Amino acid sequence: MKLKTVFSISLLLVAVALLPGSVAASAATKVDLVQDVASGGVGTLDMLGPTGFGFVNFNQNANGDLRLTVSLKNAEPNTNYHGVFLVCGPTHASACGFLDVGELTTNGQGNGNATLKLPVAVLQASPFGPGSRTDHFDLLKGVGDDSAGVYAASGINYIVP
Repeated sequence: MKLKTVFSISLLLVAVALLPGSVAASAATKVDLVQDVASGGVGTLDMLGPTGFGFVNFNQNANGDLRLTVSLKNAEPNTNYHGVFLVCGPTHASACGFLDVGELTTNGQGNGNATLKLPVAVLQASPFGPGSRTDHFDLLKGVGDDSAGVYAASGINYIVP
């Protein structure tokens, strides 16, 4: 009888450990922002622009919420970037939708920071959804407005429970 109880408890613990939806908190990951399109809309939207324009630092908490810290450097001074997007897919060419996650304003030197949090419930919805994800981040003045440049960061890797 004791052996059966020990076996049952062990089996239950293994089953709980294998349940989908459990996410461990992740360490912070830093990816560079590239200037995909220069100010004035000059350049090709190809994610191959120069670096030196800041970074996106991201991680997940134990609930699966995605936290992003965006640091934009050497961009257009005194500009409100209303197009701060998490984009489904690793590149512009593979994009399958986007989510507006906030805004960022630069100072007189063209530097600005924003801290954003995306709740797991938002990430579970379309166009994202459960599973391992590799998406990218876009930053522009507004939807379709590349007049103040377009900045992109690829390799936003996370898991949606």
